[in-house]
Amino acid sequence: MRIERLQEYISEKGLDAALITRRENLFYFTGSSPVLGGYLVVTPDESVFLVPELEYEEAKETSKVPVEKFKAGKGLYERLKSFKLRKLGIEGRTSFSMVQALREKAGVEDFDVLDEVIKELRIIKTKEEIEVIEAACKIADMAMMAALEEISEGKREREIAAEMEYVMKMNGAEKPAFDTIIASGWRSALPHGVASDKRIERGELVVIDEGALYRHYHSDMTRTIVVGSPNEKQKEIYEIVLEAQKKGVEAARPGITAKELDTIVRNIIAEYGYGDNFIHSTGHGVGLEIHEWPRVSQQDDTELKPGMVITIEPGIYIPKFGGVRIEDTVLITENGAKRLTKTERELI
Repeated sequence: MRIERLQEYISEKGLDAALITRRENLFYFTGSSPVLGGYLVVTPDESVFLVPELEYEEAKETSKVPVEKFKAGKGLYERLKSFKLRKLGIEGRTSFSMVQALREKAGVEDFDVLDEVIKELRIIKTKEEIEVIEAACKIADMAMMAALEEISEGKREREIAAEMEYVMKMNGAEKPAFDTIIASGWRSALPHGVASDKRIERGELVVIDEGALYRHYHSDMTRTIVVGSPNEKQKEIYEIVLEAQKKGVEAARPGITAKELDTIVRNIIAEYGYGDNFIHSTGHGVGLEIHEWPRVSQQDDTELKPGMVITIEPGIYIPKFGGVRIEDTVLITENGAKRLTKTERELI
């Protein structure tokens, strides 16, 4: 189905072939992800996965597409040239140097970007993909519970992150989905406050944003706590973010657009006077990449459909005071949305 749709696109656009090189897309179309990567060539009639010689045995075992090996140097471009690639479809993030090499060494004269057809395929997850993402979310929940148990006055942020990442790997994760964020005190107002050597102090907000990479798929979740008893300001912004997040999950359903969902969540925070403190989008797609389609933002009119997996993650960030973010990975179902990350949200 995936290769066939790509071949249909090639024919529709009058291309000689498509060339896939990005690791996520190679895995999506072949089921194989060699350490040194590879080059998937798809023509209207065939598909061939070209890999470096030292990756050949592994790729041959895992790929659903016929595999050929090439030797470093001229070997790759000599094989590509044999396909007579005058007009070639490539990914939008193909490097300029690669484009130039394809022109000079493989004889390509014109290029077309494949991003729309790849987005069309990857944005809707299959039953099998959803099951893997659910497993990644369960691992993230385990890591979050470990963090909630470990956080205490005097602990360094990095210590908490290390414990979480240990739990992830012990439960099957390949690695964290991204650099684990543990941001305490004034650092909790930094949306990307990756764990540092700062020691956590009593009375501080602590934002914990983490996810697991499991069998090539990602999970993503955030919780915020206070070490000790929260003050009135901390409780206020926490309750606002919690309300916005819950209503966002309730509103997520087939037929609503990503922009409309972002507006619903954003308006709740703005109504309480903190609109200027919500400084990022409401969410993003999750799958083979931690950030993929759709973008739950004012810039994306994509209509949500069953099988899409997104995050819903409103936040309020007050410089020099602190911040709150609450996030879940959510599956769009036939009737609404299902939270795949399930750690309790009422933590303050």
